[in-house]
Amino acid sequence: MMNLDSIRLRRSGIGIAIVLPLLLGLFVSSACERDTKLTVEGGNHPRFVLRGNGSLRALRLRGPNKQRSVEGESAFIYWRITSEGGTARSPDEIGTITYGSVPAGYKQIYPENGTAPSLIEGERYYIRVDTANANGAEKFFVIRNGKVETSDY
Repeated sequence: MMNLDSIRLRRSGIGIAIVLPLLLGLFVSSACERDTKLTVEGGNHPRFVLRGNGSLRALRLRGPNKQRSVEGESAFIYWRITSEGGTARSPDEIGTITYGSVPAGYKQIYPENGTAPSLIEGERYYIRVDTANANGAEKFFVIRNGKVETSDY
C-alpha cells in the first residue's frame, strides 16, 4: 500500500528524470560551437554578414589581379584584417563588416598602406573568414550590375 509521501517522491523522481536530461541537453547545446556562416551582400563595397560563436581571427579577400611582388596567395590579397592582440570577437558580436572598413579591435594587414582597392564588376573574388573555436567560412562572389552574386565554388 502506498502512502501520500511515496507518491510525491515517485512523481518528483519522474519529473527529475525527465527534466534533468532536457536541461543538460540545453546547456550542452548552448556551449557547443556553431560554424561560422557568411553572407555577402551589397555591391561595389560589399558587406560581409557573419554569424557564429567562434572568435574571428582574420578575414581576407583575394582577387584575380596581382597586388604585390611576393609569391603565393599573398600576391593576390586585396584586403586582409586580423585581430589585434587577443581582442578577437565572435562573428555574432561583430555582425557585419563592410569591405575596406576595419572593425574595432582589428587591424588592416593588406594593403599595407592606404585603403582597399576598388572591386571591379565581372571579376571573381574569394572571401575567407578564419575563426578559432569554430569552423570558418568562405565564398566566391562576382559583382554584376552593381549587385553581389555568390557561390561556394
